[in-house]
Amino acid sequence: MAITLGKDCSISIGGNIASARNVSLSYSVRTIDVEEYGSREAAVYPVGVEATVSVEFNDAADLGGVYGMVTAGTPITVSGGAGSWSFLGVITSISETDPIDGVATYTVEARLTRAGLRT
Repeated sequence: MAITLGKDCSISIGGNIASARNVSLSYSVRTIDVEEYGSREAAVYPVGVEATVSVEFNDAADLGGVYGMVTAGTPITVSGGAGSWSFLGVITSISETDPIDGVATYTVEARLTRAGLRT
């Protein structure tokens, strides 16, 4: 069994983020609960897949063109992590934290999308 340390992983959201401090990646299946008419059994059916990523980093240079991608809804490739995650996503939020006595940090979040489908 191989154990991978977070410092040995890389993350890319439309370009490598070299100063990533903390990354959280997840995949989940969206389901609906159905109880068929005349039955006492409930069933669970998968109806979609959801993937999200949240990246916290320190270097403002890693933001690149992220601000423009948010307003344009530009699909980007998200990849990395010890599990070799990869999905086409759209950036859903950017935030900056500037503590008085600490280091400024930036957080970028993205979610799975389907190319060409915008609402």
